[in-house]
Amino acid sequence: MSDTNQRVGLLLAAPGTSSADAAESLRKVSRAAAVRFPSLPSRWAYTSHGVLRKLAAQGRKVPDADEALTALRRDGFTRVAVLSLHLADGMEYGELAEALAALKRQQGKQMRTALGHALLTCEKDWQRAFGALIGELPDTPGERDRIILVAHGSLDRQARQTIAAAAGRCRAFDRRLILGMMLGKPDIDDVLRECRAAGVTKVWLLPCMVAAGFSAREDIAWLGERSWATVLEQAGIVPIPVIKGLGESAGVVNVWMDNVARLLDELAESNAHKG
Repeated sequence: MSDTNQRVGLLLAAPGTSSADAAESLRKVSRAAAVRFPSLPSRWAYTSHGVLRKLAAQGRKVPDADEALTALRRDGFTRVAVLSLHLADGMEYGELAEALAALKRQQGKQMRTALGHALLTCEKDWQRAFGALIGELPDTPGERDRIILVAHGSLDRQARQTIAAAAGRCRAFDRRLILGMMLGKPDIDDVLRECRAAGVTKVWLLPCMVAAGFSAREDIAWLGERSWATVLEQAGIVPIPVIKGLGESAGVVNVWMDNVARLLDELAESNAHKG
């Protein structure tokens, strides 16, 4: 197959969201890709089974990874960069990787793919991303303040290990930074103990999620009785929630777009050495 017959596309793979408001985070990622790579068509795939079920119940259809890859192949794409918008390399990321492996077994060299890494598996990338989040806060946190990033966490052991490993490295990057999980450790109780031990009186609360929907508002900000903001406030610590998804951060999206550029280089190199 000659280079002129190659059709290159981008698949944006995210857990997804059933919240119309939170979906704006994903649209911003799409717009950034269109600006950075104007000739590169992009498609979406959602990897969360729960989100896909909710959308289906609402009569809204978003393809999963298998469906998106099938459509790309049907539409004549021969090279696809797959950008993972996952935080960790857990079950959903693993299923995405398996979908690509299955495609390779079926298609061989007819359709090549390159899969990006989950954000927290690359320290250089998450440091850039977290640094951007800190720099984009509406005010500058003081030295005794803390910036708390709250991830969903996971029931998946590998995902928890990856998030916990990054959490253990956060203070070396910025002593004010704490990464916690709603499912997993460190959790809200661990974070509260750390804040109390350091004499912290004010914290910035940010969801560490691609799109910040109902869960971010209910479980992190003000609505829930056991929300992180409520627990901290009851302990005498002033919480300042900044509820926006990672997709709404220009600095984080730049990290992802740099990953797309690397994936496209990888595909170009594999094409040069095909045969």
